[in-house]
Amino acid sequence: MIASDSSRQRAAKNGGFERAEHLAGLIMALARREGMKAGDRLIEQRLADALDLSRAPIRLGLKALEAAGLARGEPHRGFVLAKNPTSGAAQPALAAVRRSEQVYATIAGDFLASRLPADVTEAELMRRYDLSRAELQRLLDRIAAEGWIARLPGYGWRFTETVSSPEAQAKAMAFRVVIEPAAIAQPDFMLSQEVIARLRERQQRVLEGELEKMTIGEIYHSGCEFHEEIIRGACNPFFVEALKRVNSIRRLFAYRSFADRDGMRRHVREHLRLLDVLEARRYAEAADLMAKHLQRPLVPGLS
Repeated sequence: MIASDSSRQRAAKNGGFERAEHLAGLIMALARREGMKAGDRLIEQRLADALDLSRAPIRLGLKALEAAGLARGEPHRGFVLAKNPTSGAAQPALAAVRRSEQVYATIAGDFLASRLPADVTEAELMRRYDLSRAELQRLLDRIAAEGWIARLPGYGWRFTETVSSPEAQAKAMAFRVVIEPAAIAQPDFMLSQEVIARLRERQQRVLEGELEKMTIGEIYHSGCEFHEEIIRGACNPFFVEALKRVNSIRRLFAYRSFADRDGMRRHVREHLRLLDVLEARRYAEAADLMAKHLQRPLVPGLS
């Protein structure tokens, strides 16, 4: 019994350490996407909103960054970055996020190619993908939240076939073609100059070389942030929640289409053109541009 308790305590400690490392990596990946530099503040609530987490795990990640020398606490400022997210010192923290993205893409690819059985156990998945229990649990929680796997009563997990079908993908895109231009066409739609400038700066960095350094997951997240920020301009939370939901399902297919860097560059240039029109407040034209942008797939045959 003592040995068993000791093993459980070690497993819990290791799992907690892995979780803190993962959270630290998520924060550094976000700081990298945002173009943050050493000395910039890491504001808890802003990080929590951007990563869709509560402030408690954000604090855990910030403490892990501090322990690694990548962040530091300052009086009256909270945590600030101690190292640039693009520096060599930040790479170990980012490595855990990249590994998670790679495994996610592999699982998604195996699922879409029907290389996985409908029903699976955690032990099977751990062996197949060489994962610790903590790593697998994070991935299963994420996949379950996206709606393409569900826990079976009592034991195991079951993949959901409906979200992997070409019909589901087409319907997700058709839904976006309806709601995103409609949001821009709302009478109260407005994007501040600050938001437009921030979005433009991010897209320019991607176009000017950042794209080659980003994982598929980071590229996908950047695109989601762009579209979700624009739809917030309608000042209607139902638009935002609807888009977030469809984006979470659509992510399953992203590793195929977002691997096309030429298609991504074209998409980013379209984003920049859309921002120019939004800045000029030509909203009818912007709504039309958004519809055309969404109807043009990155890769022929893929949404």
